[in-house]
Amino acid sequence: MTRMTRMFAPALLLGAFVALPARAQGILPFSAEVRGGVALPQGDFNDGADTGWGIGGTLRYRIAPMVDVYAGYDRFSFGADSSSDFDEGVDVSIRDEGFRAGARFTFPLASTLTGLSPWVEGGATFNRTTLHASDGSASIDVNSDRSVGFEVGAGLNFAVAPRVSLSPGVRYRSHKASFDDAIDGGDGSDVDANYFVVEVGLSIHP
Repeated sequence: MTRMTRMFAPALLLGAFVALPARAQGILPFSAEVRGGVALPQGDFNDGADTGWGIGGTLRYRIAPMVDVYAGYDRFSFGADSSSDFDEGVDVSIRDEGFRAGARFTFPLASTLTGLSPWVEGGATFNRTTLHASDGSASIDVNSDRSVGFEVGAGLNFAVAPRVSLSPGVRYRSHKASFDDAIDGGDGSDVDANYFVVEVGLSIHP
């Protein structure tokens, strides 16, 4: 080691340590997403629920160049169909919420469309459906058992800033909502909570 190298060695080492965190920050495989959108009930669920809306948050971890695993939480709220068999003067709403986890596969397009990437995803849900009834003076919540369901979705991801992207998409979600008790004190019942979600997500990439 020459005298000149020995003189600058501490400065070189310090520069290397300072550069490491900056470089690591640019390649961290994590991203965070918040979403909001419209929920469209399907099948039997559509007989009692009106079009709803929901919000959610998701964390993603990239395990391969085009594959992310994700985990998050969603909450959707629906009004009750006016034709449903509820007592007059009783306001009824429906809430479906729970955890989600799965994998997303992203397919970057050609260089002429840099930043635009179609994606598909699928995973499991662990949801509970709640019926809320109120007559203005009293209210009651009837919760279903939590159950495992599934979701599948597809959409586009496009960059709007170096570390920010928008992700419009459509998902289909389904799980069985099993109620041990009914609001009127009758027997319990099962309902297939099926709905499409049309939404937009905002992702932050550290």
